Amino acid sequence: MRVLSVCAAVVGSLSIACGIATSANAAEPRLMAALGNTVLTMTDIGPKHTQVSVNDKPVFDDKESDLLSFVGAYSLKDRWIALFQSDTGAKDCPTRFRILEVGGPQPTISYPFGSCSDAAQVTIDNDTLTVSMPQPGGGADAAWTYRNGKIGRSK
Repeated sequence: MRVLSVCAAVVGSLSIACGIATSANAAEPRLMAALGNTVLTMTDIGPKHTQVSVNDKPVFDDKESDLLSFVGAYSLKDRWIALFQSDTGAKDCPTRFRILEVGGPQPTISYPFGSCSDAAQVTIDNDTLTVSMPQPGGGADAAWTYRNGKIGRSK
């Protein structure tokens, strides 16, 4: 295997490592992040197929996006929330988001949400995470709130 690019970061109890690697035999993780005692990995399995795993157990297979990106990880009390951006390349709605929650009995992944904008802003208030972004055509920002394992439009 030849590594073409590598990056790493450590902030508090969140550690992130990423790289672009080539291998003739097995898919290598594109991203590894330690969220507390949990290890999150993203692996490109093939074209338009990215697998997200928690502690080496697959929890989500994205087979629709041109690119699935890790936006960030956020600590909410006793659990971690990872935000992913899905770039589909579609003209009508090129970008959607998903949330992965770890720290409970099982990891949970949200359904896709967003206003189709890639300009997301994240805020945290106690045990609530809100993702806001501009709406197509202007006007007030749209927002989705994640609380108690559920995502819903809040404005």
